[in-house]
Amino acid sequence: MNTDISYYLNFMRGMIMPRYDAVIFDLDGTLIDSSEGIVHAAEETIDLLGYPKMSREELISYIGPPIGNSIIERNGFDEKELKRFNSLFREIYKNKYLTEAEIYPGIVELLRDLEPLSFIGVTTHKRIDYTLILLDHLGISCFCDEIQGLDMEGRLKKKDLIENCIRASGTKGRGRVVVVGDTESDVSAAKECRTDFIGVTFGFGFKDSTDVGYGRAANDVQSLKSLLLG
Repeated sequence: MNTDISYYLNFMRGMIMPRYDAVIFDLDGTLIDSSEGIVHAAEETIDLLGYPKMSREELISYIGPPIGNSIIERNGFDEKELKRFNSLFREIYKNKYLTEAEIYPGIVELLRDLEPLSFIGVTTHKRIDYTLILLDHLGISCFCDEIQGLDMEGRLKKKDLIENCIRASGTKGRGRVVVVGDTESDVSAAKECRTDFIGVTFGFGFKDSTDVGYGRAANDVQSLKSLLLG
């Protein structure tokens, strides 16, 4: 960003300065509450495949990493059954429940403030085609410089998605990059990528700041904003 433009934007925004050159957000449980759609699709898939019924609370606890992995592991099924579950779940989710999601209060304002100051990336275990549809539907793709989701074969890991965002940002020092997420999966990926980490406790994973064993914790969007913008 041009230095003169950066100075002007900072002045007009009350001298708000970014702590990071690149901010890479998880999606589910961090920017949006997508639990309704995911749970409805999982419940329907479980019913159609004849699996033992699961409580809504248990299904919500599995959101973050791909939900099929946790459901299959819980039932003691094999890799072949995982592929069968994922195929049916993704079809149901895409066609019926994808847009059953809400942006957490305050997130749009945070993204709007952050957009002119830092590179904004989004990474998710959702397939990339679903992700683009959802973010367009919610009206927040316009704030994102890079959006990374799973490939069609599901080969990419969260670490790979974050690394792709870092490359796209052009940021050189990993200390100038922060990953924001709500689960241990996000923590592990941030550690692997050697970035800072902020764990949010209003999502699906971390319930309070003591659960965030690496980096710092934000209990609400306002405290997250304070950690991202000085």
